[in-house]
Amino acid sequence: MKLGALPIYVIGLAVAIIAISFGLFHQFMPNMKDAESFNARAEELQAEAAKEGQAKKRLENAKSLVEQEAAKWRAVVARRTPESSVKRGGIDLSVNGWQLTVDSQQFRNNIQRDVNAQIRVGGVKILQAPTIPGPGVNESANSLINSYYQLQTYGFPVLIFNLGTITVEGTYDQIMDNVRSYASMPNYLAVADGLALTGTNGQFTGTYNLTVIGFIRATDIFPSVPEIGAAGGAGGGSPFGGGPGGPPPGFGGPGGPPPGFGGAPPSAAGGRGPAAASEGGK
Repeated sequence: MKLGALPIYVIGLAVAIIAISFGLFHQFMPNMKDAESFNARAEELQAEAAKEGQAKKRLENAKSLVEQEAAKWRAVVARRTPESSVKRGGIDLSVNGWQLTVDSQQFRNNIQRDVNAQIRVGGVKILQAPTIPGPGVNESANSLINSYYQLQTYGFPVLIFNLGTITVEGTYDQIMDNVRSYASMPNYLAVADGLALTGTNGQFTGTYNLTVIGFIRATDIFPSVPEIGAAGGAGGGSPFGGGPGGPPPGFGGPGGPPPGFGGAPPSAAGGRGPAAASEGGK
């Protein structure tokens, strides 16, 4: 039987539809979905790449800020911390513990000298002056670094002296210059607060509280040293004599406040707490 043109056309059309359907559903549409997935992934990667650039920029900015703050701190260290040498008025924590017991007494005297000079700034008359606490007379070589320099408490060596009340007399300008001067005290960070003024006729009495902080420059700290027991085997002491943990011979009474405010400094483990200042006459 010979097929007419119409059936052949219908059959051809059906075959074409089948072929197109196969290509559409098995090739074109899956490929389109893959292409969309690839495009979406490419956009994600581009977004992540952009984030990486931004992260690098933030990292560089953070490094710059850290360096700026480090530079500020280096400037503070250069001007506002004690020298790392006893001869230059500071302290060296890298010496052995026995030497440190000797040097710390001298260091305490140096701090007292610096504070004595500072409280005179402005030309005021001193009515009540502070006394810097020193290491305890029974301080052992090995405990000194933690008790006086507070290494264990803060994780770095520092002296914090809450010196209590300071009283000075002078004109308004003299007292204000005196109080403001602590902001630039050499080798130490000092804070004078709670200023109270009394007086008339241009002559005033000023009272304020004083705190002095000494950040110690130390990259190396000498390890523990063997203690020498005192007579009777009680406790560790200094190899320089003077009883267990006592100062070496010839140290005598360390320096105190300015003349007229006598009294040896009280011992204060850790160097904290207000020191009882002596009172003098005008």
